Amino acid sequence: MYWITGILGLAFVLAPYVLGYSNITAALWTSILIGGATIVVSWIEGAQRDREQWEYWTAAVLGVVAIVAPFIFGFGEQAAATWTSVVVGGLIALFAGSKLTTGQWRST
Repeated sequence: MYWITGILGLAFVLAPYVLGYSNITAALWTSILIGGATIVVSWIEGAQRDREQWEYWTAAVLGVVAIVAPFIFGFGEQAAATWTSVVVGGLIALFAGSKLTTGQWRST
């Protein structure tokens, strides 16, 4: 499952440039920082293959932060940036949360 969150993190990093909101500073940095952090924790989980849960908890929290970021950082009126943040953040939180709730930390 870590590779799915890693791909979502990469999509989040690239989204401002692909979807054309790289000129909105708060949205740009939210995407880069949350996406980059998601990539890092996903990579760590893939590299270590341990049975600890901190990587999934971290990814889930990053997903939730991405969901609320447009409203906290003031780019909620920008449709592309807001929808990207909410949808990608929701998917990251969903996939990471599913690993936590099912207890299947090493099935992938």
